Amino acid sequence: MKCIDIIKISRDDHPWKGMTQSSRQEEINKHIPTAEINKETCEVFQHLLSYQIQSEDLLGKDRRTNKIVINNRYFSALEKADATRIPPGVVKKVGRFLDTSFISISPRRLVRFLLDAQIITTYWHLESELCLIGEKDENNNYTAIFTGVHRYCTNRCEAEPLNFTVSIDRNTGEISVTGY
Repeated sequence: MKCIDIIKISRDDHPWKGMTQSSRQEEINKHIPTAEINKETCEVFQHLLSYQIQSEDLLGKDRRTNKIVINNRYFSALEKADATRIPPGVVKKVGRFLDTSFISISPRRLVRFLLDAQIITTYWHLESELCLIGEKDENNNYTAIFTGVHRYCTNRCEAEPLNFTVSIDRNTGEISVTGY
């Protein structure tokens, strides 16, 4: 099986760094509200600068509320999806991308942003390595198919396989993750 793209995700680039001390906080972090993102009100993330649309950042940390927010011009509120825990056939809705022309960013690039921003979670403690093994773009639906491995340490270090798809409805902008 050949990789179209290899993606490495690490906790070093985790936008929620320092915001996961309690299970309550972890639960709050699953919901990503929308906001206008600008440099005066939000801290932005260096590793996500390449995803700007018309010089606008897509994800930031609101300095007033200390919450991660998503750009309200391009997204609805989002819910994080944990690809490490989605059983085969189960669909997890993430939210909507509002620019359904996809002129500002391609569906493939949008999926890559969601992975790099860790809105789609692909590891527990350390890192993941993902392989984009296929894409389907038919019937107004784009689907990226991934396999990979995520690494974590509890009593000993482990590696577990990952298999999931990310789909974007080109008509509605609806984003979802499905286990397989």
